[in-house]
Amino acid sequence: MITRFWHVGMTVDDLDKAVEQYEVLGYKVTQRFDKEEPQAIAAHLEHPTGSDIELWQWQDRQHLHVQFMKNHIALISDNIDDDVWALVEQGAEVVIPKTTGVLVTFVFVRDPSGNYIEIAEERT
Repeated sequence: MITRFWHVGMTVDDLDKAVEQYEVLGYKVTQRFDKEEPQAIAAHLEHPTGSDIELWQWQDRQHLHVQFMKNHIALISDNIDDDVWALVEQGAEVVIPKTTGVLVTFVFVRDPSGNYIEIAEERT
């Protein structure tokens, strides 16, 4: 079951400048990280209101997964397999299979309208 909204993921041209922009709006960086595949640097920002943003600066913009990750919403699940299956039954397509990421285990799906959704399960 989806337990909460996690973040909106967005692509930026310059991560440092984008972070500064969102800090002016009250967001604070909670984590910066490098991703090996597709190659990128990223930052996760939180706002006191509870809205989170994940910013991505891609070094390898041609990697297949960039098209799925560059703009997406992310939801936290307590049962990733069941939630992904429920979406697939409604016509969604898995575009990035279950992967152990920096913060979570995740799956990316494309819904029938072409939107990308990250279903993530926190690792304990």
